[in-house]
Amino acid sequence: MSIEFWCPLRLESVAARRGARTAGVVRTGMGPRRSAAFAAGGHRVARHRGAVVLGLGGALGGGPMPGDVVVADEVRGPGAPRPVRVREAAAIESLIRDAGPEVLRGPVVSVARPARGETRRTLSGTGALVADMESWWLLAADPAPLAVVRVVSDTPSAELASLSLPWRVRRALAVISRIAAALDSWETPVGPDIRRGLETTAPGGGS
Repeated sequence: MSIEFWCPLRLESVAARRGARTAGVVRTGMGPRRSAAFAAGGHRVARHRGAVVLGLGGALGGGPMPGDVVVADEVRGPGAPRPVRVREAAAIESLIRDAGPEVLRGPVVSVARPARGETRRTLSGTGALVADMESWWLLAADPAPLAVVRVVSDTPSAELASLSLPWRVRRALAVISRIAAALDSWETPVGPDIRRGLETTAPGGGS
C-alpha cells in the first residue's frame, strides 16, 4: 500500500495532492506546538504503510538553492542532546533524484521560530543544511515517519521577507508535487524491525 505525506502547511498539502495518486496526504499544522499535538494525538498512520514528512524549509548556508531538495539523514531538535537518524534517507534520495530535482542529503534542524540572520548563520555552522519548525516534533509519533524531505524556499541571500518570496515558494511547491508523484508508489519497508524507521545517534554522530 502507498505511503502518507505529512505536510505542515495547507499550501504544502495542496501541492502534495497534485502529485499523489494513491498516497494519502495529511496536514499536520505549522510549528512545534501543532506538530507535537499531532504526533501525540489521534492520527495514526496505518502500520502497514509509512509516513514521509514533506514540506518547505529554509537553507542555512550557501549550498542549497530555492527549489533544491534536502533529504534528512538526521534531524536535530532545539537543545536536544541526540539527533535522530532517518533510516530511509538513502532510498528516498535515490527515488527523488531519479525524478529530476536537485537533491542533497544531510542534517535538518528544527527550530521554534523562523531562522533569520545571525540565527541562520549560527545553525549553518553546525553543519545542518536546512531549518524547519516541525520535523523534530513529528518524529515523536508512533509509528514515526520513515523520512523527512524539505524543499528550499528561502536562503541566507533571499530571506523570507523579500519581494522574490512568492516566486520562490511557487517554485518549491511545484517541486513538492514532483516529489509526491515520485514517491507515490514507493514500497515502504515497514515491518516489525524498522517500523519506526528511525534510530537515535550518540552524541558526536556515532550510532
